[in-house]
Amino acid sequence: MNKKILAILAIIALCSICLTGIVGAAKEGYGFDIATGSTPTFDGAAPAGEWDTDSYKDFLYNGWTMSTSFFRDKWLGAPTEGWLIEVLTDTTNDAGDYFQFSVDTAQDGGATPQADDFLINVTGHPGTVAVFQGTGTGWGASSAVVTTDYIVATSIAASPAGATPHWIIEIFLNKQGAFAMALSGNMRMGAYDASTGQTVMWPPYSSANEPNTYGTGATSFGGSIPEGLTIGVALSLSTIAAIVSTRHFRKKPEI
Repeated sequence: MNKKILAILAIIALCSICLTGIVGAAKEGYGFDIATGSTPTFDGAAPAGEWDTDSYKDFLYNGWTMSTSFFRDKWLGAPTEGWLIEVLTDTTNDAGDYFQFSVDTAQDGGATPQADDFLINVTGHPGTVAVFQGTGTGWGASSAVVTTDYIVATSIAASPAGATPHWIIEIFLNKQGAFAMALSGNMRMGAYDASTGQTVMWPPYSSANEPNTYGTGATSFGGSIPEGLTIGVALSLSTIAAIVSTRHFRKKPEI
């Protein structure tokens, strides 16, 4: 009987790994939902109730380790989309800090940025913002993107997620403008802290310069809003389950 239970637990663990994030991710195993929610004020602040009740949430990674820093996103209609990023570990106002947010609007991947790929780059505080478009081999300045296509607002401030003032970034995207995005798009983000030399990103070990490493997005209308559970987390949970079950059901050695 014990062997049968172990076998069942092992199958469940493997299935949880295989099924997590399986829907067409550019980087296998990493996907996010675009939840529907109310429109926040894009001012670089995150007061209680503005994001935490009606948006999807997932975490940034330091290497393969999930950090406490996170992002939230939601569909605002029309169609427009909003993003909140809180880098809880970056509490200093360094000119060398930078944040990158890149999207693959056609969800077609690629080894290099294509014309349907865009990069928003924020340097320093409150932040110098530049927008780039894929050229087929790299990134180039985009004359098509205008100020009505996006809003980027940042601050070093406290929030319900962290009492210590930290880097908060809010992004608004107009999907009907130059970005010409469909309901869903692939995404990658990364934040560099000049004071520590640490970069946190999502997905882990991804690159803005390689759309094949982005995570895939899917728009969800209505229903409950889950928090992200990427394959790295599923693997950890499955490993713990396997260890616990093995220790619990292992036959005691004879003396």
